[in-house]
Amino acid sequence: MENKQCQRCGMMPLEKPEDFGTNADGSRNADYCCYCYENGAFFYPEATMEQVIEACLPHVVPDVFADEATAKAAMTEHFPTLKCWKKTCMILSFKLKDGVSTEDFLAASDQIQEHYLSKCKGFITRQLAIIDGVWTDWIIWETLPDAENSMGKSEENESAKAFTSLVGEVIEYSLYPLERSYS
Repeated sequence: MENKQCQRCGMMPLEKPEDFGTNADGSRNADYCCYCYENGAFFYPEATMEQVIEACLPHVVPDVFADEATAKAAMTEHFPTLKCWKKTCMILSFKLKDGVSTEDFLAASDQIQEHYLSKCKGFITRQLAIIDGVWTDWIIWETLPDAENSMGKSEENESAKAFTSLVGEVIEYSLYPLERSYS
């Protein structure tokens, strides 16, 4: 693993294998440290950027920064550049199950939007498109943990369950940090 910093808490340098967090399959995760990420999930996934900064302060004062105010100011400026705290685009491409009509699917899409996604922490916007029978759902979230939390909690929501019951083959499911948005 290359010498780098954790993309959630900014810990650096990440040099030794044991410095890195682990993926669900037990392999080392190249982006997150062992204090932030284990078995493919964040510790304290609902923690805000501000809460992570507060938790990190005792570890950087006085070794890295002379005082808490200077550390907090520097971290507040730097953290939004880390992958975890950038806006995140969730992309889901799929085909519908056989026999599901476009009208039924769009009605279920409206319901998941109204009763679930729009109420999720960090939800920004959503776009739905179709070409050659393949639907693509783009959802923009404030942060990566917001996107991941939305998926974890969707199993508890009736409108989300109704929506996913219409989905057949999943072609892609990806989360990407946004570098820039245009409107």
